[in-house]
Amino acid sequence: MKEYTLKFLGIERKLPLAKTPSGVTIAGFNPVGDMEVLTLAADDLAKQIGENGKKCDIILTTELKGLPIAQELARVMRVDYVCLRKEAKCYMVNARQTEGESITSGKTNYFISELDENKLIGKNVVFADDVFSTGSTFKSIMKYAEKTGFEITCCVAILKEDMPEWEKTHKSGFKFDDVNVYYCGFLPLQ
Repeated sequence: MKEYTLKFLGIERKLPLAKTPSGVTIAGFNPVGDMEVLTLAADDLAKQIGENGKKCDIILTTELKGLPIAQELARVMRVDYVCLRKEAKCYMVNARQTEGESITSGKTNYFISELDENKLIGKNVVFADDVFSTGSTFKSIMKYAEKTGFEITCCVAILKEDMPEWEKTHKSGFKFDDVNVYYCGFLPLQ
């Protein structure tokens, strides 16, 4: 099995190389269950959010790999978080649906309960994900925010994928559709 060695935040992980549905080869980063990565990343991202003066009333993520970083970041920042699910569940009373897309899942639908959606309305929301790559997931979230009535104050991800050379020395993040994106490390496309 071919692999990529990821180094960031003073740690190292061996990642398997895998093909996405679109045929792009990526290093398979999966933070689920990796508490060392999650705690270090949440501390770093919370610091970046605070240092850049971004407001955060609540954190929003999509399932599955965004969930653990959203939960740990919410704990560090002492705010709640909500999740857009890929499937409506029976306990999601009056579930709302929105369209989404990601590099690993392709086109998808997301679902959220009316109760959780109401927690977002009129709030300053930080969107959290495991990897920021093409921006397709984030574009979906921005459309959802506009339709629903909340403001995305910034986006955070554990890793940034396919970053131009000059960004490697600019740890303070970058702008995507006029919104700041902060990250902890870099993961090149293979």
